[in-house]
Parts: sequence; C-alpha cells; structure tokens
Amino acid sequence: MRHNLIPQLFTSLLCLGALLLGLPTSAQQDGSSAVPTLIPPTLVPANALPADNPLPTESALARIRAEGKVHIGLLYNLPPFGELNPRGEVTGFDADLARSMAEAWGVEFVPVQVTRQTALDAVRSGAVDMLIAAQAQQRELALQVEFTQTYFPSSQSMLVRQDDGATRPADLANRRVGVVLGYPAERALADWQVRAGVSVAVQTYYTLDRAFVALVANEVDAIVGDRVQLGRLNQLPGVAKLLDEPVQAEPYSAVVRRQDVHFRNLINRTLQYLVQSGRMQEITQTWFPGSRYPAALVTLWANLGTDAPKPDQFGTDIPYPAGYVIPRIQSSGVVRVAGVIDLPAEAPESERRLDAANRRIVEALVSRWGIQVQYIPNSRDNAADLVTSGQADLAVGVRLDWVLSDRVDFSSAYLIHGERLMVRATSDVETFNALLGRVAGVFSSEPGSVERVVEIAESAGGAIRTFSILRDQDAALEMLVNNNVDVLFGDSLKLIPLLEQNADLLRITTRGDAPSPWYSQVSRAFAVPRNDLDFRLLVDYTLEEMARDGSLRELLNGVMLPNESPFIITTPGVQAFLGISLTGAPVLAG
Repeated sequence: MRHNLIPQLFTSLLCLGALLLGLPTSAQQDGSSAVPTLIPPTLVPANALPADNPLPTESALARIRAEGKVHIGLLYNLPPFGELNPRGEVTGFDADLARSMAEAWGVEFVPVQVTRQTALDAVRSGAVDMLIAAQAQQRELALQVEFTQTYFPSSQSMLVRQDDGATRPADLANRRVGVVLGYPAERALADWQVRAGVSVAVQTYYTLDRAFVALVANEVDAIVGDRVQLGRLNQLPGVAKLLDEPVQAEPYSAVVRRQDVHFRNLINRTLQYLVQSGRMQEITQTWFPGSRYPAALVTLWANLGTDAPKPDQFGTDIPYPAGYVIPRIQSSGVVRVAGVIDLPAEAPESERRLDAANRRIVEALVSRWGIQVQYIPNSRDNAADLVTSGQADLAVGVRLDWVLSDRVDFSSAYLIHGERLMVRATSDVETFNALLGRVAGVFSSEPGSVERVVEIAESAGGAIRTFSILRDQDAALEMLVNNNVDVLFGDSLKLIPLLEQNADLLRITTRGDAPSPWYSQVSRAFAVPRNDLDFRLLVDYTLEEMARDGSLRELLNGVMLPNESPFIITTPGVQAFLGISLTGAPVLAG
C-alpha cells in the first residue's frame, strides 16, 4: 500500500521541493507567471570566514540615524522566512519582522538580498546594517559577527514514518538515517551521535525531497533536516511524523557587527517590545497559522516600557572595554564575583535559598574553566556597580533590567522567580477567575502585593479580599489550620519552601491554558563588563552546557519547581571557547 503512493509522492515532492528551493516548477515552465529569483539559492555552506575581524569605529546606528534608513539582509528563496513574490516584494516571517522593526524605529526599510554565502560578509563589510535571514547562531561564527536574542526556535529534527514506534532520536540507534549532503543536518547528525553516544547508519542525498521519497520507500528509517522545511515537505496525512525532541537546536537570531553594543541593544529591546505588544504573535499567525509564539523564547527585561525604542535613544559610538576579562582570569586563575551577601541567621528562608543557589551556580560555572572564585563580600546591593568599575569580573543574581544596559551586559537568564498562585492540593482553582469573593493571603514583606491582587482580580472581572501574613513561615498555617485564606499569592521563592514542607497538602498552579504560569517574572542573570563580548559568550556557552547536561536544573533545586527551569537554547558548536573548557573536560589541542 505504501509503495503504491511512491510515484504520486515523487511527482508531488519534486514540485514541492522546487518551490522550497526557489526553483521553477513545471507549471512555471509552461508559460505561467514565474516567481523571480535574483540570485540562485546557495545549497552548500561557505568556507569559514577569515580570521581577521577589524574593529568598527562607529555603530551602524550612525548611518541609520543620518539616512533615516535601515538596510536589512534577507534571504529571498527560503519560504516561509523570506521569498520574492510575483510583485517583486520580499515576504515571509523574517521580512515581516524586519519591516516591523523599521516601522518601530520610524525609518525606511531597505531590503537587501543575501545568500548563505554572502550574508555574513555583507554584515562585516557594512553592505547591510543587520541580517534577519534565518541565520542560526553558531559558536564558530561568534568570533566573526554578533548575534542578538533568539527570535525563532528552529532546530534540526528527525522525521520518521507514521507507523514507526520511535518517539525520540535515540530510538533510531543502529538504524538508517538520511541527510542532505552538505546541509547543516549532516553536521548536526554527526555531532548528535557523539554527544548522545548513539550510532546510526547515515545515508546522504542531494535533495531533501529525494531523502523524503527514500523514507517513504523504506530505504531509510528517518531523515534529519530543518524542522520547518520538514514540516512543509510532510503534507500528506498519515505518511510521516516529526519527533518532538530535536537532534540539535538551531536558534535564529538577527546578526550585527561584533561589539556594536548600541545597535545590538536597540534590536534586542525592539524584539522584546514586539513580543510584549503582540506583534510577534501576529507575524507567527500569518506564517504559521494556528501556532502560538513561544512565551519563554524572548526574555523581557525590567523597565522595558510600553513605547517602541528609537535609534536616537542609543549612541553611535562603540565603547570598547578598557580591559578584557578572559586574558586576566587566564593569567591570574581567579574570577572576582560580586552579588553575594552574608545573611543573618534570622533571614527569611527564601533569601537564604536564593543566595545559596547563586553561589552554587557560580562555583559550578567557574569550576568548568579550571579556575577559582574570589567573592567580594556583602556585594549584593552594588553588584553591577562593581562590575562597571572593574572591581568585579562577574556579578551573580542581577535582575535583567534596561536601566543597567548602558553600564553592564547580561548573560542569559539562569533563574526565574516571580508571582505565582498557591492553593490546596485538592483545589481545582488555577487562576483568579475562580476566586471571586474569596480571600487571598499575601506576604507583608512584599510591598505592593495587596494592590497587585486587587489589580489581577479586577482584570478577572470581580473582587477579592486580602489577608496580610506577617511572617513568611506562617503562610501555610493560615491556610491549612486557621482557614484565614483560600489561596496564597506571592513570589515563588517564598512559596516553594512552603510547598516542600506540605507536599501532600499544597500545590502551585500552572494557570491552565494561560501562556505562562507566572503573573510576573524576575529573570536573574550574570552581569559582565559592558561590550566584553567574548567573556559574555564564555558565560553563556557554559550555562548552555550546564542546561544541556542537566546540572543547572539540579543546582536550581529549592528555588525553582522540579519540573521547571529557565528556557536556555543550546547554540551549536564545540564544547570549548577560546581554549577554555565549557564542560570541565580537558581541551584537546588542534
């Protein structure tokens, strides 16, 4: 039965594959209107960029502000991210994002066609101000260009036949897996085999559609490719299925010149603004109907504001650091860390847990680099200042905040806490919608908590009473014994100890179908010296490896729920950076 589908599939797939690659189909060859393609698609990745990387003297914002235009490099032959329509207009997810950024900035959008071979050189030479071109972050490219926050969570994924019992890539051990020769999937599959300790029989093909035909014909048991392109290829129901677990994450980011910190900050702030305003959801619905933009993908920093950021709010210079951290820590063998505090014995449990977790994560991070930690005592309240002044190399536990962005840079968030709702274990309550007329317990140590409860209750369409809890440790007593409150509302750092002490009696809600279980979030990260890009990347890549191997999740015990952790996407690449191990394993020469 499956083999009877092959001739029909083959014809359909060749046509679909041609559309995916921007090539003329038979319908276009017979005289119908063809989709113009200015530059043929590039199928084979270019060689590595040259090692020289001259430092720019001014931000790309200088030209943008002077001309009132932003030149953005886009792919014109990769739907649904970028393609040229019959009217000569570039359309797609990336094109809509580029236009939205230009509109937010109040400047003219100038699209520039790039290919996989020309894109990065176009940024480095200044031919374009930035790229929004389905460009995956890669560690090997981080010494050539700079990546912004991720805007799309792509991946190299695995497609198997519908009736295959495999549920994750590891289930394909010792089986046949197809990839397209010279495509990122080939390298992703090779890297995955090493990391996962799994061996497969790799079969290469020249095109993705031919690999798919081989899958349907039972010549291979799976194929690996870009998740979006595999989804577009797999249009016939009941033929194949995508495995949820990726072979390798491929986070798409905008690209700018290295150390153009002002422009990078403008792009990141604009991306956060577009997420907050709902524009990213609108773009997602246009190009991926029925999909929801991932709520956790773009971390929103404090003091983002509600207005679109503008180019004239950012400088046009490039403020290089007076000194760089990596050479200093390599020569001294010590990282100076701010952000810890000597807490008194009577300090709340939540504060003691947070400080302990911060120290654990610092020590795990730095131990992988093979050097020592030197804590700056009682430096929690002025941690960012110490980094800015050069007295500290790193500050732990700093809140991601736009107010600090002209003084320090930030790593990815490694810890999230914030307002959550706690109820009795037997309660069916998930949100404030079911709490009208009831009593919410709030912590008196959290200023503004009463106002927050009133605000959230009113937005849910009713009123709720509040009860102030004077001591954090009495909260469970007021709910379970004294019956003074129906629910508890407060920072998750305060709720988690109560949950651990009353595991069978209490639970923290997930808010049902809401995009996020949080009513508000505080994202904690490392602050590093401003525009010391290599050190920031070293911190980020090490956190990624800690997230990948599960050690970060273990270190967060007691400050985050066991089934929750920060959303950290792993950037493809080797497990060392500038000769420093990201895993603690020896760095092999060559």
